[in-house]
Amino acid sequence: MTDIFEYKGDLYPGYLREGNAMQFIAPTAAKFCQGNGLDVGAGPWPFAGAQAVELRNGGDAMNLPSGEFDYIVSSHCLEHLIDPVAAIEHWRTRLKLGGVLFLYLPHPSQKYWRPQNCRKHRHMFYPDDMAEMLRDLGFVNVIFGERDLNWSFACVGFNGEKQDE
Repeated sequence: MTDIFEYKGDLYPGYLREGNAMQFIAPTAAKFCQGNGLDVGAGPWPFAGAQAVELRNGGDAMNLPSGEFDYIVSSHCLEHLIDPVAAIEHWRTRLKLGGVLFLYLPHPSQKYWRPQNCRKHRHMFYPDDMAEMLRDLGFVNVIFGERDLNWSFACVGFNGEKQDE
């Protein structure tokens, strides 16, 4: 039988406690994230083929490597940042015109991941709100999914115009 745990009256699959959310979304991300890219907040599970930008050991989400990249992928990272809007604006300066921002984020329906329960999380985003934020920040053709069985969702946007640093 699959490991199930209870948190505040709701049941969740045990694999959520193991980390490595990237393993669940990597096949989908690979359809969008091709070429030369960055994985911001990669942790011990970087996206295959991407240059890992590790934040745990002094890395900085607001100081990405110079250059123009085809994509930036980030799994379960944005909710930890002090200013996610400024981070997305900075990340956009590193994307080529038409470059892809692929976000995989915890869904607020998982009670443990809410900031009041998991103090490592500073923010929670609903899928449609994240899509609106990306559009407001200049991304086009934004698409998103609803909560999956990993209690997460993906949101993808394409850089609509080149931004100055």
